[in-house]
Amino acid sequence: MGFAIAERFAAEGAVVFIADLNPSLGEEAVSAITANLGHAGGRAFFVRLDVRNEQNWIDAIAQVLNESGKLFPEGKLDILVNNAGVQRRCPAIDFSEEAFDWVMDIDLKAPFFCSQAAARAMRGSGGGKIVSISSGNSRMMNPGRAPYCMAKAGINAMTQVLAAEWAMYNINVNAVAPGFIETAMVRAGFRLGILSEEQIRSVTPIQRLATEAEVADSVFFLVTDEARYVTGQTLFCDGGWNTGILPGALDYVRHPEKFDTDK
Repeated sequence: MGFAIAERFAAEGAVVFIADLNPSLGEEAVSAITANLGHAGGRAFFVRLDVRNEQNWIDAIAQVLNESGKLFPEGKLDILVNNAGVQRRCPAIDFSEEAFDWVMDIDLKAPFFCSQAAARAMRGSGGGKIVSISSGNSRMMNPGRAPYCMAKAGINAMTQVLAAEWAMYNINVNAVAPGFIETAMVRAGFRLGILSEEQIRSVTPIQRLATEAEVADSVFFLVTDEARYVTGQTLFCDGGWNTGILPGALDYVRHPEKFDTDK
């Protein structure tokens, strides 16, 4: 999803800084985006970042400001997307402290301190937009994912608090909560037999998984002028999964003739 978001922003003419712990993958993403830009006008750069390290965030923001200053007179940061995320599947009764800390550090602690570092830069340059990637699991819980669900619910709460505090600086803070998306994480669940496409379709009114590009569209909307009065919101991009329907519950609506409606 992070690549799709960066690709969409660059295609719209943005200068994108891709932050990643793995330099080879980061540079590979930059090369792929640059190769497809054509005449879009956007640009892409790589910044090495370990999201578990607060000082790394501070250094990364400083690098972004320095590099953007070479391209634009004002040299500022306009948009931050908190996208890094991990998941560890394990029954809650067996979850280790080490695994718990790993998930919470990356999925909740890192977005807070990255947002803090970005907001300090944005505050001095007229404002900006912050979008964090939450999850449908912030509302619709799945067994075996306790820290992940807790962290993503925390993202929604964090979004509201930061939006309230930073509106005075002209910083809009929102989140996007994807449902079941065609990502490596979901495909891993298929391979392990933890979930299936049939299960997903049965609880998703739109009856399919989303593409990564559709998540990117939601993120992009929240940083445009069309969303300038939107802040503190979590936008669920989940095909209606959060409506909470039971598996197969829409069969009656699709095929009422199969049911005896007089009883």
